[in-house]
Amino acid sequence: MDSMQLWTEVYGPRWAAIREREVSLREQAFIDWESVVLGERIRQITLGDLLMLQGAGNPFVAGGRSPEPADIVQFLWLLHVKNRGNAFRRGWHLGRMKGRLLKIESEDPMTTCCDAIHAYLNDVFQDAPRGDTVKKRPLGACFMASILVGVAGKLGAVDPASGKPWVSSPLARIFQYMKAIAREEIGSKFKDFSPSDKVMSDWLDHTNRLAQTQN
Repeated sequence: MDSMQLWTEVYGPRWAAIREREVSLREQAFIDWESVVLGERIRQITLGDLLMLQGAGNPFVAGGRSPEPADIVQFLWLLHVKNRGNAFRRGWHLGRMKGRLLKIESEDPMTTCCDAIHAYLNDVFQDAPRGDTVKKRPLGACFMASILVGVAGKLGAVDPASGKPWVSSPLARIFQYMKAIAREEIGSKFKDFSPSDKVMSDWLDHTNRLAQTQN
């Protein structure tokens, strides 16, 4: 099998599917698309949400320990579309959500829940700055400082897509702004890291191995 056949039959279809999903996720970040995680409708996580989860020590974003059932509830409820209105209404919907989570049918419900939340976060962070595009945060500053300095310094005090403060903007949207800013500043040396790039890299590695074997 030569390199083009390998691409056509193996890597090409995989790349196309992942690329389509990448594009869809990027578009969703600009229309405040809701996600369904474990059957629950949640909104897009914002910069402010991330700070709250970090402050609460939620392991899904803060790390440091294995998640517990309460961490799952905390994460989902913070972003839940029903987490609004008066205290009684919120409490009722929270109880209903907990009941649904307890009824998840799986050999290992805890793993199922954790995997679903990690998958959601992987989608959110697909365009997060990395490598040469990452700027060191100011000494003694919250992680939000470097993000806000970067986007607000270039785009103004509010998100141009919504007119709202940056703390209320979806993380996935902010990451795209940061990537666009980095591309403008770095120029041709900018490196774009996307999930589909991994498929391309795997194909090139496979092609090189084939060439070495044939030689």
